[in-house]
Amino acid sequence: MSQSDRPPLQWTGVLFALATNLFLPTAVDTLGAPWLGAGLLWGLTGIAAPLLAGALTARYTMQRGGMHAFLGGLMSVPILGFAVFPGNWQLAILAGAFCTLGGAITELLMRRG
Repeated sequence: MSQSDRPPLQWTGVLFALATNLFLPTAVDTLGAPWLGAGLLWGLTGIAAPLLAGALTARYTMQRGGMHAFLGGLMSVPILGFAVFPGNWQLAILAGAFCTLGGAITELLMRRG
């Protein structure tokens, strides 16, 4: 597939990825902190919630979901590192990377089906 055959990126899809990758980890971190241990909370906020955000982005855009999730996840890293997980840059970068991974896996599964 040549580059001209690819559909253009939708900025609404990138903003959707940014919003969901900020909202889901923040919600899990805020709501789960009183009841969950540190290890489980770290796994849910850094891995599970961003994977879901990427998957939702791919379903929202219906095409090039991995690229939309990559751009949105990349833009969310500084916000997560400063506001949501203050000073915990490893978790913020992990959340951005797993958002990309969730979008890419969902895009591949949508192509097959």
